[in-house]
Amino acid sequence: MKRYLIRLIVVTIVMMFAAFAMKWFHVAFFEALPVWMLPLAVLYFAVVDAAQYWLTLNNVNKHPKAFVQSFLAISVAVLFLHLVVLVGGMLLYPAVGKHYAIAFLVLYVVYTVFIMAAFVRFVKQAGESE
Repeated sequence: MKRYLIRLIVVTIVMMFAAFAMKWFHVAFFEALPVWMLPLAVLYFAVVDAAQYWLTLNNVNKHPKAFVQSFLAISVAVLFLHLVVLVGGMLLYPAVGKHYAIAFLVLYVVYTVFIMAAFVRFVKQAGESE
């Protein structure tokens, strides 16, 4: 878990720098977004991914045979949470809804690839230890 958190912090810092760079270099597409929106979305994804990883590993430690069930259940719950946050952001700020949705999608892809790589690494290590 410690190695995962260090990697998550590094990815989050890189994404935070990217978010601020988009505003700093006045990338036209992201100029419409409020300055706080992208960094807040990056922090949201970092916290949700850390919680998802911890909950999945916690369930696996209690019931090792239930990895697939707990992984799928938690993934579906997180997906619905992302949907609620995405729709909520688009409804609260309709003027920048399209920009927010695309930025949210980019962050979703980055953090989903990151957490899936972490789970693949975890499953490989668990398979080697058996």
